[in-house]
Amino acid sequence: MINWSQTSIGEFINFNPSESLPKGLEAKKIPMEKLGAFERKIKGFELSAYNSGPKFRNGDTLVAKITPCLENGKTAYVDVLNEGEIAFGSSEFIVLRENEKSDSKFIYYLARSPLFRERAISCMEGTSGRKRVNEGALKRQEILVPNVLTQQKIASVLSILDDKIELNNRINAELEQMSKALYDYWFVQFDFPNEEGKPYKSSGGEMVYNNVLKREIPEGWEVENLFNVCEVQYGFPFSTDYFNEDKNGIPVIRIRDILENSISIYSTQNSIDEKYKIDIGDILVGMDGNFHINFWSQDNCYLNQRVVKLKETILPSIYLKHQIEPFIKAREKSISRTTVGHLSDKDLKNIHVIIPSENCLNIIKSIFEASLSKIISAKKQNQELAQLRDWLLPMLMNGQVKVTDNSNSNNSLSIAAEPYVCYGSTEPLDIPSNKKGFARQVLAGKIVSVFKDDLNFSNIKFQKVQFLAEHIIEADLNQNYYYQAAGPYDNAFMKSIYGHFKTQKWFYSQNQRFVPLTDGEKIEGYYQGYFAPAKERLDRLFNLLYRTTEAEVEIIATIYAVWNNRFIQGTSITDNELIEDFYQWSDRKQQYTKDQILVGLNWLRDNNLEPKGFGKLIKKAKSKQ
Repeated sequence: MINWSQTSIGEFINFNPSESLPKGLEAKKIPMEKLGAFERKIKGFELSAYNSGPKFRNGDTLVAKITPCLENGKTAYVDVLNEGEIAFGSSEFIVLRENEKSDSKFIYYLARSPLFRERAISCMEGTSGRKRVNEGALKRQEILVPNVLTQQKIASVLSILDDKIELNNRINAELEQMSKALYDYWFVQFDFPNEEGKPYKSSGGEMVYNNVLKREIPEGWEVENLFNVCEVQYGFPFSTDYFNEDKNGIPVIRIRDILENSISIYSTQNSIDEKYKIDIGDILVGMDGNFHINFWSQDNCYLNQRVVKLKETILPSIYLKHQIEPFIKAREKSISRTTVGHLSDKDLKNIHVIIPSENCLNIIKSIFEASLSKIISAKKQNQELAQLRDWLLPMLMNGQVKVTDNSNSNNSLSIAAEPYVCYGSTEPLDIPSNKKGFARQVLAGKIVSVFKDDLNFSNIKFQKVQFLAEHIIEADLNQNYYYQAAGPYDNAFMKSIYGHFKTQKWFYSQNQRFVPLTDGEKIEGYYQGYFAPAKERLDRLFNLLYRTTEAEVEIIATIYAVWNNRFIQGTSITDNELIEDFYQWSDRKQQYTKDQILVGLNWLRDNNLEPKGFGKLIKKAKSKQ
């Protein structure tokens, strides 16, 4: 790659740079809990007398070095200090600073990328529960990096996405603060406008004592039990036997997902009642540990046990959340710190809420609904922006995708795949019919040999690399691909290949990892014998796909499949038609944004890997039609 060079991480980045901060001096401290998971922005600081811990300034990157914080992505860019100010933080941080070879923002994104994280995790030492990164070993790790100008361009592309995410977060925080201030004024102080437009209670509005709440409320207002003013639904007891992180099945929302509106687990369990489905705008409350409470913003998700959802009926969701939150938090605080708190059905049935007058409710409903709509819209946009950023990040960091100046506009950036001068010959393979099955096993063995140390190499990635390799070199190996949720899939071959590997004494598969066996070295000889004419094309494909994520390969293989299908059928081919075909492949594809699909489509074009109509039309299996 042009303008890229190999270096050690220690030469490229200054680790834990020396700074002066006298002991006992009060300074800003960043504890571990102020770092979010894969979030650039630090969530605040506290003032404390300095005693020990790493010191840093604006422009430095903080990386957690202890398990599980490192694995969970606690990495942040320092920008919360004043100019020249020195702060300190957790002793479990590694501080990374730029030098003459590196750019500070590029360092942050490098530290977030699989390229860096895989190396850091591989350098962890200690007992299973308290492993820490051996910083000396990490510094010796070799990586490929671009020149400083290219670093700045890459960081600029990724920063634009993070800037927009942070702006949306600030807007949402302001909307929530405004809604809370209005709620407090109208429904805590009861100074909503009376018929003359004056504050009701402050202007002498009639107040009456309510025996349920044990306090006064405006005359004419009512008090109802929570279960009478909204739909209350407890979560389904999903079996963990069906849980997976491969995005197979339906998203299951657990307590840990509530605050960030994140999805961390999926289930293939069947026959889940629709009453457990969460709608956008529903209020979710965690019922164990910390009683998290938040609005939900994603489609087609289902409620796990120990999470309860409240669906709006007569009261707007924002009003309902503010009404119940004091009761939820009071119950949380009443529980001893030495025990795990549990929110019970009885606790919820003891909650009563105030029902305002019809006129007041109609006015506030439109205001609160507009605010919630904007909040959820910004959250959904942030989810799409984060998906795009995380899709681009590893490809930009390994040079698979490059950033170039756009000559048609000033200071703009465009993304293009690394150019390739010669795609290689299309000399046909000469494989006897009675050897095609074994040759296909050899190709699979070669793929495993190349990718077995790639931490992103999963069963799904294996399937999709096999598909792309066979089609790009136009190898007729009696393949029989059908639709599968994650993309094109040859059921008979993929179910048998692991047994063939073991019989041939090439590999043993365990927990999606491949262990070489005694005869694994024979694969290369067979590979040269069957695939020598295609070696250049295959080597290039494998280099391009190495360290790509499972999601990236899934998108590329699926868009290749629908594109190839249109060639075979002789139908029109436009970007919009390909995107539509992609989304119609399976419900699983709905998780990907249009931008992600276009990146995959352009990746195929820019790397001269467009399909040419080779092979058979891929159809849905009869059982799924």
